[in-house]
Amino acid sequence: MAAMAAGELLRDREGTNNLAVVASASAMADDDAPSPGGVRTTAKKDAAMAGGNDVLLSDGHEEDGGDGEFRRMEKTKRYVVYSSADCHYLAERVCNELGLPLGKVIRKTFVGGESYYRIDLKERYDLIGKDVIHVCSTCTDADLLELIRLGCAYSAYGSRRRIFVIPFLGYSTMERQVLPGEVVTAKVNARLLSSIPCSKLGNVFLFVDLHVQTLLQYMEGPHVRMELYAMEVLLKGVRDHLDLTSEPFMFASADLGRPLWVESFAKRFGVDVAFVRKARDFDVTRVQSVVGSVAGKHVIIYDDMTRSGGTLIKAAQAYIDEGATRVSAVLSHLALASDEVVRRLIESPVATIIATNTHPMSRAQSVLSASDKFKIVDITPVLVAALSKLMLE
Repeated sequence: MAAMAAGELLRDREGTNNLAVVASASAMADDDAPSPGGVRTTAKKDAAMAGGNDVLLSDGHEEDGGDGEFRRMEKTKRYVVYSSADCHYLAERVCNELGLPLGKVIRKTFVGGESYYRIDLKERYDLIGKDVIHVCSTCTDADLLELIRLGCAYSAYGSRRRIFVIPFLGYSTMERQVLPGEVVTAKVNARLLSSIPCSKLGNVFLFVDLHVQTLLQYMEGPHVRMELYAMEVLLKGVRDHLDLTSEPFMFASADLGRPLWVESFAKRFGVDVAFVRKARDFDVTRVQSVVGSVAGKHVIIYDDMTRSGGTLIKAAQAYIDEGATRVSAVLSHLALASDEVVRRLIESPVATIIATNTHPMSRAQSVLSASDKFKIVDITPVLVAALSKLMLE
């Protein structure tokens, strides 16, 4: 009777593409029962190995001892990583750090401009019960639409949970209405992301250094949404790439938009802060004044991103006009709009720019070839730390 039950369990595993099976006490013979110490017996271990998934003891305890590595390996089999084409480099690094497989998405564009996607599956059941990690910076409308379409497909093909890693969130500066009739695009996009179907576990959205924290509150539904912080990798970049000993230095802002972040950086080094007051007319900015004493000091500007480089360059010039000996910049996102922007930054008063690789432009040849100006630090440790905690579940 017990042997028949065990056989049925294994056949059931094979027939359902390795979906999880929990052994019950009624399916065990007396000589196959767990010991008082909660150790799984050989017969049950063999069943687990054959089925490719964890088998729990009937009393809810997991096996101790040498099976820890076995259980870890079995858990990683539940995960698969995909990415947008532009963020393939980040997905590869995540997979290398976590020992996860990197899946493939086939993309085509038809003559009429329509986009075609196919998750490269050997069998239609391959995603059932899997946890999918998707890495994609939404730099363009096309990136956002692709993420939503693939997210819906991951759900339709039976994935257990979807974890969307969005290192750079586009449209994040359009988070509020200023003029009558303006569309709050960041909120609309958050609602679109929230529309991706979710299981009872919900979808998980991981963002890095959002322009404003309010963006998390625009998400709707039973989703987990978290902001990750690049501060530690940026601080390491400052220590590794800037001379902090030959002259006094201080941290500063490119405007009054992120004073608390500037103060956080300054506090870590025990130095002063300065700020720039600016006026903006739609997409044109002008510096009004500098707040703080910068004369004779190396000024390190922090900002969450630069796209056109205009605000950063004008702020740097304002600090130099007030007597700063040198200006460097620390950026969470190097979201440069074009190679022309790269050229303007190279020719600007900013001596060194330290930035993470959240945005694909950080890998542009024009940036990589100007390594004296641009120092790119890797955001992967921040992503891996968050994903590792989620994988403990």
